Amino acid sequence: MEKAPIHQIIHLFKQSFNDLNVIIKDKELEDFALLVHSAMIGARRKFHTPNHALLVCNNLHHPLQILGGLFHDVIYYQVDGGFPDNLEDFLDGVVRVRKDDTVFIQKTVRTEQNEILRICLDVFGFQFEQKLPIYGGLNEFLSAYIAGKALENYLSKAQILSVLACIEATIPFRLPNQQGESHFEQLFLKLEKVNKKYALKLSKVHLEHYTQLAVGVANEDVANFADKDTGRFLDNTWLLIFESNKNLFAKFTGFVSSILQYRHGIMKTESFIKNLKPESIFHQFKNIPEPSHYEYLQQQAGINLAIAKEYLGVKLLTAMLLEALAHTTGGDVPISIFTGGIRTENNAVERAEDYLPACLENTVYNEKVFKLLAFGRASDVGFDMKNSPLSAFIYKSLGSIRCVELLEKVREFFEEKIYYHEFLESFDANVLSAVAQACAKIAITRTEALEKYF
Repeated sequence: MEKAPIHQIIHLFKQSFNDLNVIIKDKELEDFALLVHSAMIGARRKFHTPNHALLVCNNLHHPLQILGGLFHDVIYYQVDGGFPDNLEDFLDGVVRVRKDDTVFIQKTVRTEQNEILRICLDVFGFQFEQKLPIYGGLNEFLSAYIAGKALENYLSKAQILSVLACIEATIPFRLPNQQGESHFEQLFLKLEKVNKKYALKLSKVHLEHYTQLAVGVANEDVANFADKDTGRFLDNTWLLIFESNKNLFAKFTGFVSSILQYRHGIMKTESFIKNLKPESIFHQFKNIPEPSHYEYLQQQAGINLAIAKEYLGVKLLTAMLLEALAHTTGGDVPISIFTGGIRTENNAVERAEDYLPACLENTVYNEKVFKLLAFGRASDVGFDMKNSPLSAFIYKSLGSIRCVELLEKVREFFEEKIYYHEFLESFDANVLSAVAQACAKIAITRTEALEKYF
């Protein structure tokens, strides 16, 4: 029988402290676990939850890695809409938040005397009074600082340095710098400077080991990109769509997200996946991970990204088609008005795909992408169907090449080069007609207006 996340976190803290020969009371273990767990259960968190921290720790073996893995996402500023209530005391006097939600590290007598803060700044390469980049270290830096302060009375400065490095390593998707140095080569150099500056007396071998531990945490944090099951990879992508889009999340109660907001969420993720370079996902330092496994990680990530790119492209094309139909027949509405509610095993609600004809034949398409659209990702996520029958119909009827061509029209719309009616005019008439007729069966208040597309 599986233990609840809070109890698993308690166990990991206990195991880590025992392995480090740290004597700690049960109440202190409980406080550590509650500190992490409470920070990660915000209402908008769908992916970066306690379960994600546990998954990261699942394949880690060194106690300093596990401590880093437990703390690495306690701050997720843009998702939580601020700092978790239980962590505000840690950050009091350390950060300053402006009205535009930008976050700065304060320079005061108190912060300058805060050795953990200064070490953390050095590990991340940040400075006092610097604006923390929201997608370049804000969450990781503050999570690391909180970890360092929480562990200050239990670990040595050298051990804390390792934990901070493990969390810094989870800033994702970084390529080598202009000098060709990988991020972990740069991290090693920063650890060398910290070692000298604070007289930690760590050998080069120790610092290399700390860097290798950090690589391990970083790769586990993004392990989903190398999942052999692309459906599971897409599950987590879907969780991130709703976690990272504030407006979409706010409106997605009972499947009432507007078509425009739904399209916007898909658009952001499709753009991210389309531009993500596989070589920026996984990392290696001094043959850790071993070359064969590192090669596998990169190869599988490339496969998943290629499938996800095409899958999300079709989803974006479908969302754009629904948006155009809505706006030319009366305006934006909840997406369920056009498609119907969420169908589950226990809820056979009527949907637009019930009224679609058979797919057109003789088109060329990727069978894996079609199966993901037709039969679904790995699991239900609770706020959207795991399969996409309408997208599957469009994809199979048009074929891969035509979908790519129409996606270019979608991008022209985003650039305001064409308008809704021009996008619809460019769409294949037989597929447009089939989708419009199917939606007309569901959106009975738009039936008459949709007839012009029949």
